Amino acid sequence: MENKDKERDKKRAEYEEGLKKTLIPVAFGILAGILSFILIKDPVSTDGLIIAILMIFVQKFVYRSLHIPMEGVKDWIYLAFMTLFCWFVAYTLMLNL
Repeated sequence: MENKDKERDKKRAEYEEGLKKTLIPVAFGILAGILSFILIKDPVSTDGLIIAILMIFVQKFVYRSLHIPMEGVKDWIYLAFMTLFCWFVAYTLMLNL
């Protein structure tokens, strides 16, 4: 019985960690899209992409402060992809308002 509880707690902790690793890049991507829309007046320029890349770098310190382990390159590629994808979607939607 005790072994099942430990296994369930371990699965729950892994689930929560995965959820954090997904929601944080989504939030930062949407924030980058909003900032790009507000700060960049010319949608053709690549300055909005610079804001998204800066948000990726900021997340390095956010993950460290939240004590979320990032195990290798695969996690960082996932983080960068999710942030850029959410930035693109949010920025595109706001440009079409």
